[in-house]
Amino acid sequence: MTPLEKFNFFLSTYGRMFVALFNVRLWPPFLLYLIVMMLIVLGVQSMFSPLLSGWVIPLVFSLMRVVSLGGTNPEFMLHYPGHLAGLPYAFQCSNVVPSLFLESLLTSAGVLMFVAYFRQQSPDFGSSVRAASRYYGRIVLIWLVNVVLVMLLFTYLPGLFRDFVHGSPRREIALMIGMQGLSALLSALFIYAIPYLVVRNRSLGACFAGSFSLFFKHFFTTYFLVGIPQFVTLFLIIPLQSADTIVLKFNPGVVLWLTYGMAVMFALTSFFTTGSIVRFFLETSEE
Repeated sequence: MTPLEKFNFFLSTYGRMFVALFNVRLWPPFLLYLIVMMLIVLGVQSMFSPLLSGWVIPLVFSLMRVVSLGGTNPEFMLHYPGHLAGLPYAFQCSNVVPSLFLESLLTSAGVLMFVAYFRQQSPDFGSSVRAASRYYGRIVLIWLVNVVLVMLLFTYLPGLFRDFVHGSPRREIALMIGMQGLSALLSALFIYAIPYLVVRNRSLGACFAGSFSLFFKHFFTTYFLVGIPQFVTLFLIIPLQSADTIVLKFNPGVVLWLTYGMAVMFALTSFFTTGSIVRFFLETSEE
């Protein structure tokens, strides 16, 4: 592809994706995981309930410590409204395990469904899940590599710039945008590995090698296809970085609804990223 052809392909891909939003047959894997995320938010929000407190509180606290590599003390969440101030972070930490073992499979099924859609075939959720499940172990391993790298990025990078951003909201926002950009870069590096696995049936090493090769060959197109949806999530992520201020100075319920909104935004960005990357993968890998 020439640069102009890539630009036109980029625009047409997003046009196709907006049309695909109204195709209900493509939504089951993303809608199912959205329900899981909603249940996670509801569970953390209601963790003081007698039915949940005995196991949800220890589970959430353990995940927060593990995901932050032991650097977070979640005890502030034991009192109202502290649990709402910490809700966005607790949600993201609690989402790591379901993402690794469930979202990875559902997204892989979504890849196969989008392949059928772009080939003018009828996408089928059940058969796509069954086909993706044959590669389940390798899917989880690919997902794990990406998740660990992103976790390390968000764990250690803020500490390097702590003195630089201290007391400056603008610098904090700039750091968050930069971290989101690096997170998108890491995700883009591995983004083609699962399509190579479930569509081309390549070996694990060939999946990583093919993804790296396609990423560097089409760096800007791949980065923007992955990065644009991720940067859109900043409209919710940045306000939620000040969740404690929202809880103390405004209505604590605002944080709850913003966190639910973040779950919806994650589902939408996953839909757009998966579909656009599959279309680009089919076009470039078959050249």
